[in-house]
Amino acid sequence: MNDAAAMTTYGEHGRSPILFLHGLRLGKAIWARHAAALADRYYVVAIDLPGHGGRVDEPFDGAHVNAALEAALEVCTAPPLVVGYSLGGFVALPYFSQHLAASRALLLAGSTYDFDGWKRLPFRMMAQAMGALPDPLYRSIASLSLRAVVGDEWASEIEQIPFDPRVLDSTSEIAAHGMRQSDLIASYDRPVLIVNGEFDLIFRTDEARYLRNAPHARREIIAASDHAAPLRESVRFTAIVRAFADEVFAPAQPSGAAEGPVK
Repeated sequence: MNDAAAMTTYGEHGRSPILFLHGLRLGKAIWARHAAALADRYYVVAIDLPGHGGRVDEPFDGAHVNAALEAALEVCTAPPLVVGYSLGGFVALPYFSQHLAASRALLLAGSTYDFDGWKRLPFRMMAQAMGALPDPLYRSIASLSLRAVVGDEWASEIEQIPFDPRVLDSTSEIAAHGMRQSDLIASYDRPVLIVNGEFDLIFRTDEARYLRNAPHARREIIAASDHAAPLRESVRFTAIVRAFADEVFAPAQPSGAAEGPVK
């Protein structure tokens, strides 16, 4: 795989880096407006995860996920602030809790959920049901579901991103056999910001447990929004990312760094 096809960078190389990881069925393209607004101060890297976008032909498994992350880290001149949204958060935490020196901080959005006990079952059933559908019916249902979650404007953009439906089954298998994410976060000794939509009832299920277990974590809630908050509330989410980046990179910022507003 040509990593350049699965990665987009914004801003001046050598500045403090921010690495964006997208959610399920999404891709690096969803971060374009966020990254453009942050590029006045930061070097922003957005990548496609395996099974998505420029990596659509790669299987979604541990080896390929790690390779994608390592390719992104190679273009950063310092450990990045890692922003993981939904699946991106579930990808980020296992890797960076084991490679502490590889990141400056974590921002986890829409990913405070432990796939333990009975909570594994709904996702496994969904993956099996979608995988059993004829392709035209699968695409129709997927499109309707996407529009219900993120709205027509975002759905139109997302539907242009290549996606391998087998990722659904791969992620459900990983969830069924992996350890609780809230246990992993206990070993992460760098700053953590948990960002959730107020009405993200599923992925806020274990929010309190994550906060208890994380030694350096705090929470920010995006009011009157849901699991799609990083997209539908992109300006607000970008402002949160900027404020957290300013905080964690404060000692490293050059004295002449721009102070431009979020756009």
